[in-house]
Amino acid sequence: MFSVLIACKKGGGDALSRPSSSFSFSANDTLMSYPVNLAYTQEVYDVHTTLISGQYQDTSSKKGSISFRLIGDTTGRYRGDSLLVTYTNASGNIYYNTSDSTNIVIVDKFEKKYNGIVSGSFNLKVANSSGSIQFSQGIFTALYQD
Repeated sequence: MFSVLIACKKGGGDALSRPSSSFSFSANDTLMSYPVNLAYTQEVYDVHTTLISGQYQDTSSKKGSISFRLIGDTTGRYRGDSLLVTYTNASGNIYYNTSDSTNIVIVDKFEKKYNGIVSGSFNLKVANSSGSIQFSQGIFTALYQD
């Protein structure tokens, strides 16, 4: 008598139906990457904005985050008064974008549906009272949540 036992595991399906997200950049020559990346449209004092954020999972021991607040909700180049960047490092120090004329966030894809792709690139300088950090070669793919 010969018996064969075969076991299968049913996948949850999320891997196929949910696109992946990423947020990576060089910060003063140190590669940074955040695994949880989401995009939202929000009204802030009667101004229509988009929030794009990168952070670690709540359960992670790693700390830190980055977020872009953009005026509007479409593809394009954002700089100057149409851009607010907030970066929190692992120690909890908060940095904001400077008035550097080379600061730019480019959104090249904006799918306005649940888990739609919002993607682009950026080069920025952020600063606080203790110094500044240059972000270069930044790319992001965030999942739209509205």
